[in-house]
This record gives sequence, structure tokens and C-alpha cells, in this order.
Amino acid sequence: MTDSRIVLATTDPDYERRLRSAYAGALNGDLRTLSDEVLGLPASQIVEAIAGGSSPVEVLALGPGLPVEESLELARRFDLDHPEVSVVLITRPSADLWAKAARSGVRDILDPDADSAELLDVMERASQSAVRRRASFAGDPDAADATPGHIITIVSPKGGSGKTTVATNLAVGLAQVAPGEAVIVDLDLQFGDVAGALQLIPEHTMADAARTPDLLDATALKVLLTPHSSGLYALCAPDSPAEGELITGEAVTAILRRLSENFRYVIIDSSAGLTEATLSALEASTDIMLMCSMDVPSVRSLRKVVVALDQLHMTSQRRHLVLNRADTRVGMSAQDVEATVGLPVDVAVASSRAVPLAINQGIPLVLSDAKHPVSKQLAQLVGRFVEQPARAGRFGKRRSTR
Repeated sequence: MTDSRIVLATTDPDYERRLRSAYAGALNGDLRTLSDEVLGLPASQIVEAIAGGSSPVEVLALGPGLPVEESLELARRFDLDHPEVSVVLITRPSADLWAKAARSGVRDILDPDADSAELLDVMERASQSAVRRRASFAGDPDAADATPGHIITIVSPKGGSGKTTVATNLAVGLAQVAPGEAVIVDLDLQFGDVAGALQLIPEHTMADAARTPDLLDATALKVLLTPHSSGLYALCAPDSPAEGELITGEAVTAILRRLSENFRYVIIDSSAGLTEATLSALEASTDIMLMCSMDVPSVRSLRKVVVALDQLHMTSQRRHLVLNRADTRVGMSAQDVEATVGLPVDVAVASSRAVPLAINQGIPLVLSDAKHPVSKQLAQLVGRFVEQPARAGRFGKRRSTR
């Protein structure tokens, strides 16, 4: 078979014409379709027929018209044997299908009736993911850094600031933009509840990843993650505080390094204060999101965090100041917060009964009520990372106050 960048497996002959039309004839030899003869082969032989060429395949589009279960099985095989290939499922999406697709390694689901703009967006996003992953597996730092991802650590000096709520909504929002390319890490190793906030029941946790962090490859790491119906992945906190105590800063660094090689967005929900695990995450971060609420102790404590980051020379990361419960009338304004912390408020999130209601339901507000004013404020956070290029991470750099 000839080599092509995009491989389409479908029983619908009209869909190939739609795909070529969307690219306005620019695909030329970059698209091939699988014959009925190839589609009738066992899954292992189909994988060999697709991936056995001399030139790399970037995107495998499955459907429309293929049985979903057969497509998911083919996706699983590619995820195990050729994780550098981005698999796109072309069928009508649903929450249940998203969960199954995420477990099978599918990068995106595209409605067969999607217009040309959406079709192009999904295919190009899948292609870019494949290029990054192939560069990562090949150990090519120049190619891997060409489109660096975001490593976002959310920090608050005190508990109760709404950190987990903001982290989960941000993560889900980014997953909606880039399904399969966002992962949230619960780094509150003793009492983290990202799993509860997302209504997840993880089979594996951060404790499992930390046992042999240097041996994790893309496949082993994927097994430890818990998929969410939004297209997000989660690495959840340990089941007990005792397990959390055993996780070292070095293990955290190794895990985040591996995640950053395989995901465009790594969102880290840290514990209150500056623990060893949090400091390790901050060292690796491209972005630091600083959070406080509208009370004097929270604001003053956050100022101490900012001073500490400066003393530790963590100044290359982009900083974002988020003010939670910003409309609380307690004799303090956003300008007062800015003057104390020494940073401008980037996003102000208002108080609303809808927020604790969404938390109790285990459904992030950006999913349960995307039109709610607070959801729109949270969407501003998502936009800050979608619209701005990431900076290189800081893996390997050591903290020093000298």
C-alpha cells in the first residue's frame, strides 16, 4: 500500500469526497482509504497494513459506517502498538461513547454531519498531536518543543479557596477544546478529591504511578489514568493519607515529565501551602495559577507565596491571579488584592449557589450549565491557555534561594 498522512476507514464512499472537499484538494497523496478487502482482515493485520509503510501515518479516521465496537478494538490496538498515531472516531458522540473511546485511546470523536470547518479542526488537531507524540518517542527535543504544551499548577496557601473547583472546571474546559489531550493531576496527596468532583471511581492512583515512575512509558501511564466523559483524563490522589506520605518530589517530577510528553495540557491541583510535591510541580510548570478569596488572611498568605516563588527563582513561569468569590461584600476590593499581592487580577470568579450544587452533583459547572455567568468566567481561564503559546518547562532545574 502507498503511504499517506491520513488513513480513512469507512463504508461510506461519499465521506472520502467530503474529506477531500474540506481540504480543497490539498491532500493529494496525503489521504488514502482502506479497501473492503483490508477492512475484512483481522484487527492485527489491519494495523500492520496501516502502520507498516515506510512513511508515518499521523491520523487514522474510523467511520462512518464501521461498527463502533470494531472501531474501538482497532483503536485499542493502535494505542498499544502505535500510540504515535492519532485515532479519530467518526460517529455520533455521546457521554457513554466518550468514556469508552477514552479508554481505547481515541483522540477525538467527530459527528459524521460536522461541517467542513469542524472536520478540518479535528483532523489538524489530531495530526499535530501525532507529530508531537512521535517527536517525544523519538527523543527529538527540538521537534518536541516546537509545539510545547502547558503544565499548569494551581496554588493557594489555604484550604477552602475553591482550588479544586477551578482546577476541575479548567481541566474539563480544556478537554472540550482538545479532547484526549488534557489530564488533571490531583497532587493533594493526602486529602485530594478531584475524583469526587468529577464523579470518578479510579482503579489506579498517584500512588501506583509513584512506585516505579522512571519505568513508565506511554502505554503504562495510560493504564493508570481514569477517563472522564468530557475527553479529560485524571490521575487521582491516593486512597489514604499514608500512601500520599510515601510519594517523593522526585517521583512527582518524573510523572509530570512523562505526562507532559503525551498531553497538551497538564493541570495540577495542588495541596494547600507549598509542600515538597507542590514545589516539584511548580519547578516543572509553564504556568502558575495563584488563587485567593476575598479575605485578609487569604490575600496576605498569597503574598507570602509570591515572595517565596521569587526567592526560589521561579520567575520564568507565566503567572495568573484568580480571585474567587470576587463579589463578596467584605470591605475589600479587587484593587486591594492587587496592591497586596503585587499582581493584577486576571480572572474574577463570582459567588453562586450553582457552584456548590455542581460540586455536590460531581458535574463541573462548565458542563452542567455552560451559560451560567460563573461558567463564562471560568471559560476566560480556559481561553488564557488556548490562545497563548506555552513556554518550555523547567525539568531538571533545582530550587535555590541563593
